[in-house]
Amino acid sequence: MSFRRHDKIGLALGSGAARGLAHIGVLKVLEEEGVPLAAIAGTSIGALIGALYAAGVPVAQMEEIARDVDWRDLARLVSPVFFGAGLIDGKKVANFIAGLLPVHSFGELRIPFAVTATDVETGEDLFIKQGNLVEAVCAAIAFPGIFSPVRFGDRFLVDGGLCNPVPVDLARELGSDKVIGVCAIPAISSPHRETFLEPTPKVKISGSWRELFTAERVERLFRDIWRGGERPPQSPENSTVKGRKSPGLLKVFAQSIAIMENQINDLRLAQNHLDLLLRPQFDNFNLFEFNRAGEAIHAGELEARSKLSAILEMCSADCKLCDPC
Repeated sequence: MSFRRHDKIGLALGSGAARGLAHIGVLKVLEEEGVPLAAIAGTSIGALIGALYAAGVPVAQMEEIARDVDWRDLARLVSPVFFGAGLIDGKKVANFIAGLLPVHSFGELRIPFAVTATDVETGEDLFIKQGNLVEAVCAAIAFPGIFSPVRFGDRFLVDGGLCNPVPVDLARELGSDKVIGVCAIPAISSPHRETFLEPTPKVKISGSWRELFTAERVERLFRDIWRGGERPPQSPENSTVKGRKSPGLLKVFAQSIAIMENQINDLRLAQNHLDLLLRPQFDNFNLFEFNRAGEAIHAGELEARSKLSAILEMCSADCKLCDPC
């Protein structure tokens, strides 16, 4: 049986940093099963992966790139200017993305594609579907505080996941009849608990900001996060809490954003009708652990295969050799 031509299937790839590499696993399964995509919408890491796929980059190549990247590659993107808008140099990021993409404009893409970004000054959720592809992807992945905002005309744009973690509505705007959403943000479902804070000793920080934030220390920070560890304790007073290491700076920042995105995500998914949600399962996965690309990709594959019957039912098909929409 072939796909009905009026069933246009759209894919909404959400945020999630390193966990978002699960999108590659989802695309791998969809491609193996011959599921045709009429459109792709992406935000944050989903914008980068969606752009690569829409540009014709093979899934196998994306998987190879993800597995080969190491902490040194990320550290090279760091600009040690600590009182600007971000830690990572926007020009270096743009060059890195341009090197991955075979095309540099939306008009050259093989599949209709768009990204979401957030105006950091007004809080608006913006859709970008034409013009410079590299700049649009840079804006969509500009994690606040880590990446510098990307200037679009008179606007300054950051990560679209702040407003729209899984851009279902954008996939529909691109003409999709049915939408598969992929959410790489783990659900948080814990009961409300009462607690209290015990007094803790004051910690004296020595050294100037310039001494604390050197290029060497930033590179070491990226290396430690990449390996799944935390920033080495600076003193006995703040190194542990009842035997546990205190979270590092980037982990605290990233987790804070992830918690907010999780709440926003639930609200947006409730507002926007979604035909099928894929939510890969992760085991204690740090947002910056890109070294665990293989695990993330495998998690995406497992989730897509577990929902494969529902995916094929959406497409009204039961075979791998199907006519395109």
